[in-house]
Amino acid sequence: MTQSYGAGKAVAELGAKQPHELLLMLGGLLAILLSGAIYGVAWATQGIAANQLNNVVTIVIVNLVLGGSLFAAAAITRKNLMNGALVAGVLGVLLAYYGAQPGTIGGIVGILGAILAAAKPYMPWSRRERA
Repeated sequence: MTQSYGAGKAVAELGAKQPHELLLMLGGLLAILLSGAIYGVAWATQGIAANQLNNVVTIVIVNLVLGGSLFAAAAITRKNLMNGALVAGVLGVLLAYYGAQPGTIGGIVGILGAILAAAKPYMPWSRRERA
């Protein structure tokens, strides 16, 4: 079983990311994928009632937009750590509040990533990197 060059490069880039970046990316992906899976399976098996369709579409769109923004907040933390942590914290709270069950899961993971990003300058291993 062999890996292609692109797959090996992608794994190496993923391994070079900081833990808070990985948590932010995971939170965004969880919100998007879980909302697609939960409501997609419900739609495929028994269908979604007409009176619930407006709510489901709203929740899926909110999770898609806020989850994608949380995923992009990981890139913001690479440029400016505190700005990225603030953006990720706000997006995580919004996602947890408005995103129903999948958004709550992704939002809480995003909030944990924002807390870790904000605390990174004060962690002992961060001081060793600067020295």
